Amino acid sequence: MKYKHFYLAVLFRIVSLVLLTVISTYLCFVQQKYGLSIFIFLIVILLGSSTIKYFNNINQWIAYFLLGIENEDTTLKIPRKTGSKAIDDVFKGMHRLNELFKQSKIEISIQEQYFRSVIDQSATGLITIDSLGRIININPSATKLTQLIQFHHVNALSKINPSLPIFLTKETTLSEPTSAIYENHRGQKLLFKVSEIKTPTELIKLVAVSDITKELDNREVDAWVKLTRTLAHEIMNNITPITTLSQVILNYFTSNKKPIPIEKIDQNIIDNSIKGLNVIEERSSGLLSFVDNYRKFTKIPEPVSKKVDLVTTLENTLLACSTYKGFDKIKIEHKFPEQLETKTDENLLSQVLLNLIKNAIENFTENEAFKNPTIEIILEIDGNQNKIDICNNGSKIPSELREQIFVPFFTTKEKGSGIGLSLSKQIMLKLGGDIVLKTNSRGFTCFSVYI
Repeated sequence: MKYKHFYLAVLFRIVSLVLLTVISTYLCFVQQKYGLSIFIFLIVILLGSSTIKYFNNINQWIAYFLLGIENEDTTLKIPRKTGSKAIDDVFKGMHRLNELFKQSKIEISIQEQYFRSVIDQSATGLITIDSLGRIININPSATKLTQLIQFHHVNALSKINPSLPIFLTKETTLSEPTSAIYENHRGQKLLFKVSEIKTPTELIKLVAVSDITKELDNREVDAWVKLTRTLAHEIMNNITPITTLSQVILNYFTSNKKPIPIEKIDQNIIDNSIKGLNVIEERSSGLLSFVDNYRKFTKIPEPVSKKVDLVTTLENTLLACSTYKGFDKIKIEHKFPEQLETKTDENLLSQVLLNLIKNAIENFTENEAFKNPTIEIILEIDGNQNKIDICNNGSKIPSELREQIFVPFFTTKEKGSGIGLSLSKQIMLKLGGDIVLKTNSRGFTCFSVYI
């Protein structure tokens, strides 16, 4: 049994103090042997003092031991031999505990060094910010990207963008974005992602920062390549007949690059010339319309954000769509909360929603063979974003076309301009959101609008 000597020593002292006190009292008041009674009482006092010293000795070392643990100091040298087997047993237990704490401290230190090494070698910058905006920890990648060092204040990031410190320190809510892109003085596009860690004493901000310049540049190049191909295709579709017909009509009225005599112009030449000019006029109008759509695409107004109830916005949009041909033959299923507010530009968002619902309606009106045409609209919170799903059970978008539907001027409709989806995509990106094409659990084609 552990610490048996300690228990026996304590029991012996208590029993001895009680017995000697009883004997001294008996001798004094019953036998009236005062001298012997005083002598035994002195022994009681000495034994009591020894017991107090005994416990104080142990308590003092325990206090030192606990103070060392509190201060993470495991260098306390606990006596091995005191001459008292009982105290030696207690000190031996304290020594084992001290060794365990020392070993745990070493293991934690090794783990900290390991994780610190991993963090320092990470290509992603990591920054921790306390509730006062001070940089607690920062790895070399973050220092290289932001020029910050440990113990700097987050306000130093205002040299990248004045709104960046506000973005990093503001209260995180479900309706606010937790990531944003800013450009530093070297032209690098930096993606900042913010998360929160709650400690018992304060709220810590963990910021991940990475250089996404190459990814954005590659995406931009791909987008321009696709756009250039589409522009070239659309322009050639209009220019080729104009050029060909112009040459044909010119040949009607010239010979060897000289005008033909007027008497050689017959009704057939006039009729063919009129037909050709009509086609030229039609193609020219189409080209003008194409250029006008391109102008709209490249001149999206700057968003004016204000608090908006998304439920009201959707209800108003559905009311506007009710005037479209075929709307009354379509079943509208919707799932809205009572209220869901966020900050956005309602006019631009309404334009996007109107276009997506209109596309879904046209999907049915162009093919009346569909049975039970249904449009499903769901508004919900998805993580830290608001999401609107606009789904329909109409024609599926072929897999080979899914990557092209957001390319400007790409269209599968006979009379489509190819500007609607690409314009909607650009608007949502400008609002800090996105549009993603999905298929839901019912097999419906869905456009998910993230706000």
